Amino acid sequence: MRKMMMAVALGMMPVGAEACTYLEPFEMKNIAGAELVVVGEVTGYQDLGSPWGAALVTVQVDDVLKGKAKGEVTFIWNSGMAQGPHESRATGRVLIGAMDGGRIAVSDMAPDARPDLPSIVQPYCGEVWMQPATKATVAEARKALE
Repeated sequence: MRKMMMAVALGMMPVGAEACTYLEPFEMKNIAGAELVVVGEVTGYQDLGSPWGAALVTVQVDDVLKGKAKGEVTFIWNSGMAQGPHESRATGRVLIGAMDGGRIAVSDMAPDARPDLPSIVQPYCGEVWMQPATKATVAEARKALE
């Protein structure tokens, strides 16, 4: 009986994709909360193969809107509950909002794969702070950072 109760309890627990009822959209006004905001061309993507989802995104930085960075920078993209790293999102010219070293909140269920690298902000139930760097997007980011 105890095993059956445990099986039922485990079956009712939400998994990562079911934990968030919807994906909170990215809002540019939040970019001011990042410690590092850059614009650049993605030059590399490497899935780290972790069970919780993590990837390295390498960017040739063209412009720094907040913080300090230059040249080629490698970011860690740790998974959230509603969205995880995927290569199709990390292509072309991008605007990235990141924390200098490590993610904002770390748990045992989703540890920080590389706390030594700047971490792309990935809210648990929100859209990643990596957007295509169109002229309009970059202009909106500059305004939000004023």
